[in-house]
Amino acid sequence: MSETISSNALFHFTKSIDALKSVLKTGFFPHYCPEYTLDPTDRAAASKGHHPLHAIPMVCFCDLPLSLIGKHLKEYGNFGIGLDKKWGIKDGVAPVIYTYSKAKTRPSVSRLAAEAPTAGDGQMLRDMRYLAAYSKPFQGPAWRNDRVQKQVRFYDEREWRYVPVAPWDGPLFLDWEQYSDIRRRRKLHSSLIQHNTLPIPPDAIQYLILPFEKDEQNILDLHEYITKLYPRRDAILVTTTIMTDNCIKEDV
Repeated sequence: MSETISSNALFHFTKSIDALKSVLKTGFFPHYCPEYTLDPTDRAAASKGHHPLHAIPMVCFCDLPLSLIGKHLKEYGNFGIGLDKKWGIKDGVAPVIYTYSKAKTRPSVSRLAAEAPTAGDGQMLRDMRYLAAYSKPFQGPAWRNDRVQKQVRFYDEREWRYVPVAPWDGPLFLDWEQYSDIRRRRKLHSSLIQHNTLPIPPDAIQYLILPFEKDEQNILDLHEYITKLYPRRDAILVTTTIMTDNCIKEDV
């Protein structure tokens, strides 16, 4: 039997059971996320503790074996869902493009990151923006919880993304002023829900992860929700995927 570093599942984490229930009920849709790009002006902003210059609509997953997701639980939330990777591939979820300062790919990818947000509407320029939305530094600063986290090795996260495609024709980049306009952001998110939702069929669910704290109540709550959400056969199969995070931290 061959051994691989990657997983057969794509994991997504959130910080509340209500958010996890929402994912089960409606699927995923891209949200605008502020992120430092490879653009030098973004690096300069991070060095001063400032926010990123742009936000990108995306849904993020990690491609890690179950035994290695402990750090993700701490960073992104103890409520998680693991989905068959075949589901993600069928719907166009793709790994990000990593690069670093001396990599031969860096100049080209950096130009994408710097120029794509303001590029025109031609097909080639739309492609350029799309590639830039999937590009990420090997390591560097991150904007998390409204502050700069100085040094993160993003490559360790083995990130996959879902970035919206046609028929949605909204902007792939918002500058910070646009992102801060909550009314505009909500309108764009409503459009993304309409055109770019990723539904989750029950048979794609491989893991549902809950925090060990208040363990029994979380399990009972989610179990009851699942039995109301799905037909009986599907509900039985989905409830068998429930596990608690202490199993990962201690037993895997």
